[in-house]
Amino acid sequence: MVPIKLNQDQLEKVLKSVIGADGNEYAASRICRRLAGGQGVRTRVVNVDCSVGNISDIVNKSINPYISHLGLYVACDRPVRPFENRYKQRTSEVLWGLYAAAANDPDYDNLDDDLDGLADQYPDLLAVGPGDEQAVNAWVDDLAGAEK
Repeated sequence: MVPIKLNQDQLEKVLKSVIGADGNEYAASRICRRLAGGQGVRTRVVNVDCSVGNISDIVNKSINPYISHLGLYVACDRPVRPFENRYKQRTSEVLWGLYAAAANDPDYDNLDDDLDGLADQYPDLLAVGPGDEQAVNAWVDDLAGAEK
């Protein structure tokens, strides 16, 4: 996933969608402004720059439901190499960014059709429960045969 960079017009539409009814800018708009630059932003940078604690909570409650009509969403992605703190310990920090909705992504256009095809070909796979590995094994064997 690659974050997108918003132009001024796009940013204004996003801000109009997330700014509070009283016209004041709160955490949601600060996060959107910070992420509009198009680069993945580390968790701690968003925390400090936007004066927020729980980024996920704000994104899920105050941003994504209000910008989805624009075909955008805020999400996080794990870095290729985990970040380290000053003690050289790995952290759980992620990179935050604004993304175009996957439904508009040509790589995902046929995903529903592909999944429907798998469901038709392997109807037992959807009904698999704990301990019922027969359908899964048949599916895996077929996939392994297709790769050869």
